[in-house]
Amino acid sequence: MRAITLFLGVLLLAGCATVSRPVPLTQADVISMTKAGLTDEEIIRRIDGTRTVFRLGSDDVVRLRQEGVSDRVVNYMLDTYTRYAVAEQRRRDFDDYDWHYRFGFSYGAPWYRWWW
Repeated sequence: MRAITLFLGVLLLAGCATVSRPVPLTQADVISMTKAGLTDEEIIRRIDGTRTVFRLGSDDVVRLRQEGVSDRVVNYMLDTYTRYAVAEQRRRDFDDYDWHYRFGFSYGAPWYRWWW
């Protein structure tokens, strides 16, 4: 009995453990990875792994290009914000759809379905 209780206690504590989010990359991190000789694929994999979203302006793009960051990486960095915005809009659309159609709010009036 004690073994089962101990096992369940350990299982409960292991289930409550949280994984910390990776620290997002900065533009300086990308520049340093480029100067360190990492390939484009490795840099892109690290950007994906940290789920970093870059909002780059024209000055940022020029600075990155002057520092030697490849066009492929810069374009990928520019696309991170677009992908984030699309994913956020999909989440909002689903929440709106789920709220309205799960609870029966159709045609703008909830009482249509409740008077049957």
